[in-house]
Amino acid sequence: MTETADHSGPAPAAPRIDRKRRLSPIWLVPIVAALVGVYLAWITFSEKGPTITISFQTADGLEAGKTLIKHKEVVFGTVKSLALSEDLSHVEVTAEMTKEAAPHLRQGTRFWVVRPRLSASGGLTGFSTIVSGAFIELDPGQGASERAYTGLEDPPVVRADMPGTEFLLTADRIGSVGAGSPIYFRDVQVGQVMGFDSTNLEAGVTIHAFIRAPYDRQVYPATRFWNAAGISLTTGPQGLKLQLESIQAVLAGGVAFDTPATARTGEPAKAGTTFPLYKDQTSVEEAQYTIRLPYLVYFDGSVGGLAPGAAVEWRGIKVGQVTDVRLQYDVAQDRMRIPVVIELEPQRIELVGTDPGFGAGNAIADFVRRGLRAQLKTGNLITGQMVVTLDLYPDAAPAELGMGDRYPVIPSVPGQLDSAMRSINGILDKVSALPLDQLIQQANATLKSFETLAAAPEITDSLRSLAGTLASTQQLLSQANTDLGPVIEKLPPLLDAAQQAVRRLNGTLGSITQGYGADSTFKRDLTRLMSQVDDTLRSVRVLTDYLEQHPEALIRGKTEGFN
Repeated sequence: MTETADHSGPAPAAPRIDRKRRLSPIWLVPIVAALVGVYLAWITFSEKGPTITISFQTADGLEAGKTLIKHKEVVFGTVKSLALSEDLSHVEVTAEMTKEAAPHLRQGTRFWVVRPRLSASGGLTGFSTIVSGAFIELDPGQGASERAYTGLEDPPVVRADMPGTEFLLTADRIGSVGAGSPIYFRDVQVGQVMGFDSTNLEAGVTIHAFIRAPYDRQVYPATRFWNAAGISLTTGPQGLKLQLESIQAVLAGGVAFDTPATARTGEPAKAGTTFPLYKDQTSVEEAQYTIRLPYLVYFDGSVGGLAPGAAVEWRGIKVGQVTDVRLQYDVAQDRMRIPVVIELEPQRIELVGTDPGFGAGNAIADFVRRGLRAQLKTGNLITGQMVVTLDLYPDAAPAELGMGDRYPVIPSVPGQLDSAMRSINGILDKVSALPLDQLIQQANATLKSFETLAAAPEITDSLRSLAGTLASTQQLLSQANTDLGPVIEKLPPLLDAAQQAVRRLNGTLGSITQGYGADSTFKRDLTRLMSQVDDTLRSVRVLTDYLEQHPEALIRGKTEGFN
């Protein structure tokens, strides 16, 4: 049996469905995270600097993600990637820069890799990178904004923020001057050579010189620059001359400048002013003589030791220089001669009184008529350097100032060496013209005659007789009494005369070989000596005869009748 439930009471309320959706609190977490991410992204983007590319020849020392870009040790960026160019000629470096670096990324901004370097001008640099690693240095420019750059292979000599002025120097040759070479003003380093422009070497080399402030105000339009290349060794009439600027100049070369006291007026030279670069300080001193008069001198002898640049002197004072030396063959006269071109500088001569014609060279013609001649002389005995000298020779043959193909011709006279050689040749010619064979034969005959004369028995007998006489006289004197009186007074002169005769005879015999000819000095001396010997022997014989006849005279003496 089925039972039906009886539910009494009110009916239940119908369910209500709420169609409005509510955000769950759980969603706050991703929302906050998203906002933080957006904020961080905005912060990162707002602080992110520009991306630039720098090209280098090589990537030596560079690493992507590690190599930093700095300016005065402040990080301005980081290298992000390295890639070779399509033609493989260089390396493209992509770097992300900081926001602070953006204002400095302009035209003229320079980049270079800082690594250990050793140079003559800067010494050892970048030593700290041995530990920390290489980095890229940035030197800000002043132009418009730019994002692509070509890196420098070497550090710049002068930073962009260094105060000073850049000047241009022109020279035919750069010599030992290079980038980084010091610039001196009165032995103080005041700047450096930034580099040189070699695009048109036919016209010369243009050197960029930077002078630091405040020394740049010492450069005037009349300032002279010269090559102070370390060691300068020159020769001249004064001998060797050694100039040494500094040790740094010895290693890297250098440039020096100065301004004459009379030219230090007005405003200093402006940036970009061009100056000539002289090869040395001597050339600077020569540059003050602006009037140069060319002349031509012909020399027939050797000009060894004479070269362009040699001095032209007038009585030892330099008045010019040699500019050209060459060899010339004169077909008409069939001879070789050497034309030497000289330049006279009349400004070197101080004029006393008024002679305006001298400065124009008109006085040279008058000097030539008065005997002005050119001559080669040795300027330095050590080096053999020759100079051209000018002087007046009143005894020179009359001449006029001639005219060559291009220049007036000054007459010349033989040089010292040529004159000496001519004199020697003349003496040798005279000697060779002497009859030497005949003279030698006569000399030999004369010597034989002297030998025969010296060996003659008459000479030997005379000497023996003289020696015997002297011995007898000496014995007689030793037996005489001190009261001989006049006899004793007469004997010493006789003995002296005999001894003198013997000495003359010995001396004459010893010099036999030095005389020659029939009428020689020897023969005359020998004749005179024999005459004196005969006189002496005659006097001794008279004395002996007298004593034999009057022996009492040895005791009493005789005062008269004895001569």
